[in-house]
Amino acid sequence: MKRKITAFFCALCLLAGVLPARAAGPAGGVEMRFYNEREGRYEAQTEASRVNVTLNGEEMALDVPAVIRTVQGNDGRTMVPVRPIAEALGATVRWMGESRQVAIISSTESILLTLGSGLAEVNGELCELPGGVPADVASYGGADRTMVPLRFVSEQLHAQVEWDNKTYTAHVTAQLPGEEAEDKHLLRIAADENAQDMTFFLDAPPDYRVIDLGDRVVIDLPGFVLWEGDGSIPLMENPVVERVRFAQHGDDLYEEYANTARVVLDLKEGCTYRNVTVQGDPDLWAVNVTVQPPGTGAELPTGPDENWDPSAFVVALDAGHGGSASGAVYEDIEEKTITLPVTLRVAELLRERGYNVVLTRNRDVYMDLYDRCDIANNVGADIFVSIHANASVTNRDFMGTFTYSYPDSVEGERLAGCIQDAVVASAGSIDRGLLTNDYVVLRETNMPAALLEMGFMSCHEELQMLIQPEYQEKIAQGVARGVEIYLATKPEKREAAEQTEQTEQKENGGEEALQTKAETT
Repeated sequence: MKRKITAFFCALCLLAGVLPARAAGPAGGVEMRFYNEREGRYEAQTEASRVNVTLNGEEMALDVPAVIRTVQGNDGRTMVPVRPIAEALGATVRWMGESRQVAIISSTESILLTLGSGLAEVNGELCELPGGVPADVASYGGADRTMVPLRFVSEQLHAQVEWDNKTYTAHVTAQLPGEEAEDKHLLRIAADENAQDMTFFLDAPPDYRVIDLGDRVVIDLPGFVLWEGDGSIPLMENPVVERVRFAQHGDDLYEEYANTARVVLDLKEGCTYRNVTVQGDPDLWAVNVTVQPPGTGAELPTGPDENWDPSAFVVALDAGHGGSASGAVYEDIEEKTITLPVTLRVAELLRERGYNVVLTRNRDVYMDLYDRCDIANNVGADIFVSIHANASVTNRDFMGTFTYSYPDSVEGERLAGCIQDAVVASAGSIDRGLLTNDYVVLRETNMPAALLEMGFMSCHEELQMLIQPEYQEKIAQGVARGVEIYLATKPEKREAAEQTEQTEQKENGGEEALQTKAETT
């Protein structure tokens, strides 16, 4: 018996001596502390395995070492400080402290990572991070750095990563800035979420030509080369564009240009070309082509009514989609049939509480995105709230509530936060947090704006909840409460109105006194 115990303790001692060496990995260990976003504090210091990182065969100089990070027992992921890897691959980094987000922007890609979240937003689309390992803040040697998943970020920026397990080395291979050909490129084409805009992403400012042929629109980009060969993109669920066709031309279209990229938008019946707008900076340019569907909601009663209170706040409510723009469709249920009843109920609740409400639509009719913004801007709305339902094409089990605001809009983010918190509390939905995006209704409105994604129609369980009147009531109550909480921090309008009313009363009182005196005289 004693011999067995002695053998057990010997084995235990050997195991204790071996484990640290194995935990450290072939490249050694690094003492680090990771910040826990949920608890708002640093975790206990831990030894993480160091990772060597090379870029095109050269070892990268990192101010904080790359390490292996594991979350909830999943496969470990290599984490690297964001700025050195992003800038080395030709991207810029923007840190948004208030929302705890880091944006990585290149000429072709936009990556948004939220600290502590297992989700990322790539070019406006949500995706899950491998292994659920999120971006985090790490403390090392007195320095705090934002750490991001190396493989995920590198591959999104079109680099390749190979892993050498013997040496714990990540080999990154990429075409670095300055190595590209001098040709200008049409990088990709994307459809707007609300299926009204087609966006062409370019790496240089365009000198475009538009040919409106009625049932189709031709956009020529002289001097540009396509990202791939001739082809087409069918858009079966898009209510305004049937198909996108693209082809590479030489100097046959414009003699003064050696290359011209031509894109043709085949429009659906009754749809017409509206306009082109261009936005950009030295690294990335976007050409937005807007198509107008048939029908309009402009005749809807959207302005002040007889119950309008000049001293009360004005809330613009936008029921997402409508008419020919059905939004997401799952299990034969259209998004527009969910957003409208929730929005109308929010309007009732806010009016009961004394607010002025303007609706961008109050029935199933198509409304142009820019017209929605114009309605809110023309009535001088104090806030704008757009209500939508979400969907994921990659994960049918994903559930939860998001709220968007426009990037760098401090008040928009505060409004989004109030709505997000109140809806989650009222409906009991999963809190997926706040995100930002360049949506038209967030960008073109002159007031703080928020876009609520109530839940995921792609998840059967959540879809069944979203179509229930009882659940819609909970969401509506949450939105109204969130609006109320936000506007409670903005007493200026009511105070100003009261002061104006007092001034008018004084002036009217003085005029009445003068009139009485004149009559007496």
